[in-house]
Amino acid sequence: MTIPVKSIDEDKLYTDLGYRFQYLCDFIGISEKDVKLVHDSAAVLGPKVDVLVDAVYDKLFAFSCTKKVFFKERSKYDAPSTDVTLENYDLNKPQIGMRKTSLKRFIVRLVTKPYDEQMLAELDRMGRIHTPKGGRTSINVELIHMQALLAFLQDALIAALFAYKNSSEEGSAEFDVEGTIRAFCKILAVQNQFISRWYEDPASRVNARPTLPALPVLPVLAVTGALTAGLTYLAVFK
Repeated sequence: MTIPVKSIDEDKLYTDLGYRFQYLCDFIGISEKDVKLVHDSAAVLGPKVDVLVDAVYDKLFAFSCTKKVFFKERSKYDAPSTDVTLENYDLNKPQIGMRKTSLKRFIVRLVTKPYDEQMLAELDRMGRIHTPKGGRTSINVELIHMQALLAFLQDALIAALFAYKNSSEEGSAEFDVEGTIRAFCKILAVQNQFISRWYEDPASRVNARPTLPALPVLPVLAVTGALTAGLTYLAVFK
């Protein structure tokens, strides 16, 4: 059997966000159903978001290589102090409260907003603001830490979805946990690729800021989330 081959402009994958997104959706198999499942999970994840965000920051503060990112940025947000060290810098600082709010806005966006050009710009921004390549010279978070965080977030989301499915809460018996988890894994894989774009070797690919599509990309995914439960957005190191 001969499999039809779709021609791909490989350079365009690195310069056009809409083209990159469409390729990933085609390859991974993201559909309107996947986006609907992610959006429908807002009611499930809403009550758990604060615990989820706290767990993310507990993890970030448990390792020197990730905690130091916040420690280096402290002078922009916290009151001056001569006694603060990396070891005693705590989660009660004003900077961390701001960043936790940003993380909550990220998940809100994932589970309520259409996957249009504004969403693509935000997915791309998650990589751009964490590396000097995007013009943010004061922050340089290595890719290993970005991907480790995304993996931790994905696992926490999956755990929350399974906990709901195995509970006696209203609607849990009918909840499509398998489909929802698969949908989240696909969407977060796209986020991972948009982050990774800013860490790719510029010598091997076109090193230019990507263009945004003039029209909403992948109309089949432009599904407006019905719920705006107090959920999330991931500028963790913003």
